[in-house]
Amino acid sequence: MKRITIAGLVLASLNTAAHAQSSVTMFGSLDAGLTYVTNVGGKSSIAMADGINKNNSVGFSGTEDLGGGKRAFFKLENGYSLDTGMAGQGGLLFGKQAYVGLGDQTIGDLTLGRHYDFAITMLRFLPCWSCGIYSVANGDIDRVSGQRLNNTVQFMTRSFGGLSAGMQYSFAANTGATTTNAGRALSATVQYASGGFSAGAYYTNINGAPVYAGGTGAPDMFGRPVAPYAGLIVDNLRTFGAGAAYALNAWRVSALYTNTRLKLGQNTSQNQVLHVGGDYRPAPDLILATKITYDKLDASRWLTFSGGVDYLLSKSTDIYLDLDEQRAFGTGTVASIMIAGVSSSNNQFLTRVGIKHLF
Repeated sequence: MKRITIAGLVLASLNTAAHAQSSVTMFGSLDAGLTYVTNVGGKSSIAMADGINKNNSVGFSGTEDLGGGKRAFFKLENGYSLDTGMAGQGGLLFGKQAYVGLGDQTIGDLTLGRHYDFAITMLRFLPCWSCGIYSVANGDIDRVSGQRLNNTVQFMTRSFGGLSAGMQYSFAANTGATTTNAGRALSATVQYASGGFSAGAYYTNINGAPVYAGGTGAPDMFGRPVAPYAGLIVDNLRTFGAGAAYALNAWRVSALYTNTRLKLGQNTSQNQVLHVGGDYRPAPDLILATKITYDKLDASRWLTFSGGVDYLLSKSTDIYLDLDEQRAFGTGTVASIMIAGVSSSNNQFLTRVGIKHLF
């Protein structure tokens, strides 16, 4: 990915020439396209949609060499809508990530700020991730697409023989519109990579967690009806998962399983998701991907088939086609492909053409 590096910009203005190893990098992504959905609330829909194949973002990262294998570093990243120019993540200035830390090349990195919890580490095992966020499970209850925790302390080890691990602790956050966790939160991960094989697992436990219940297509949760597009704050969310991938020449296959338990008062709800699939590169600039997803939330079930074609115009720019079809099972259950909108029946199909640019 091409990045624009601004070396010495701040150093010159502050006359800190002694720290010549410092640098600041600007980075970001832009994604826009057209999405057609057969059934959203009983009607077909075609509309502009952005941030689908990859969330739109712009940010800055910096590092300073402290000597002896140690460094100081930071990241500030904001999301936004390419269609409207509006800031994302509830209008926060740096809503995607905002942290500062110290690192040691023999041990690992310690950071403080706003982080993704470690569920996001499973994206590397999600088949057909080039298909974008539509290929994530309904409502993203397992948090795999990337959700954040405020007031977080994180430590991530360096790789020891291909094995690395991480731990997070988040102090209770606010209870306003940008709540990530009203109570404490914990998250951990273990990752391994060797040659063409990689595997990993995560665990996240949050008190006072926001859940997009109305985006699942389930008729009820916790013994009460669920209104379309409605969200709620559960008393506790516990989720864990494991995934693995193997790459050989032009082929890559992967699988991911997640298990999430939600508690609200005396009631509980459980969500299990299994993704299986892979991708094939018949040419260096062409990626063909497909997967099947089985999603079970209490008595509701969904089967989703996803496919994608990604053509790389350059290292920074690509055009793509996404296809997703979902069928729902269970009394009162309707189809609801992630963020596409809730269907009025048990079937939903969408197709999307888009362009993505990274800098």
